[in-house]
Amino acid sequence: MGRRASRQPALSPKAVATDLRRHYAVRFHMFLIVSASLAMATIVTAGMLAGGVDALWKRYLPALVVAYVTFLCGVWLWLHLSRYGRHLRATRSDSGHLDLVDGGDALNLLDGIGPAPVQSVGGEVLRGAGGVFDGGGASTSWASEAASSAGRGVGDGIGDAVGAIGGDEGIFLVIAIALVALALVALFGATGYLIYEAPTILAEVVFEVLLASPFIKGARAIESANWSGALVRRTWKPFAAVCATALGFALFAAAIAPQARTAHEVFRVLVSR
Repeated sequence: MGRRASRQPALSPKAVATDLRRHYAVRFHMFLIVSASLAMATIVTAGMLAGGVDALWKRYLPALVVAYVTFLCGVWLWLHLSRYGRHLRATRSDSGHLDLVDGGDALNLLDGIGPAPVQSVGGEVLRGAGGVFDGGGASTSWASEAASSAGRGVGDGIGDAVGAIGGDEGIFLVIAIALVALALVALFGATGYLIYEAPTILAEVVFEVLLASPFIKGARAIESANWSGALVRRTWKPFAAVCATALGFALFAAAIAPQARTAHEVFRVLVSR
């Protein structure tokens, strides 16, 4: 046992991050995960609105939870489709060492980008397909497109509100505009952070998996590794900021315009007073 443990490579999150950047377009992959999360939140909100749930906060809260669960599931899927997922599907031979089971290259979507040389992470030889692009510009282009589409729904209402500020109701318009602005800043700040820090975030997740997998048989390693804890520790603060600002606006809207069903309607109600 001691002799086997002594052969384990000395890994580090920094070395894993270097390996990830060399083999995968991790920022682009994170962009896809975050996009799926935002899409699920939009679907939940629209579906609940169509189902008769009018209160903004009653729609926003489950939508935010679904978005974060989708994000966690997206990273889980990324782990299984990557070559580190093949590492998790290892089985112990009779001699006690790990033999990788062929999971099928055709199904390994993240490894189909292109060939890559053999690389070493902390002394451990890792083989896998390499990316021919690093996704470094994905965050900027996506953020600009998302900003224009996300702000379209309340843009007209805010424009009318700015022109109507004044009198006793003016303070409510100012607060509503400020809350929407904060929510948008939190949303795009969080997505930009996740995409930019994708190599570091995913490296810590992979690091936890690689620490556990040499000692746990087969795919049970992913349940034994504390990868989800590492992921939550790096992402809960941006998520909390989005939740706080979005729910803050929703609760404020429920207090001053309970009849409004959307953010646009909130501003229309305030302007018409």
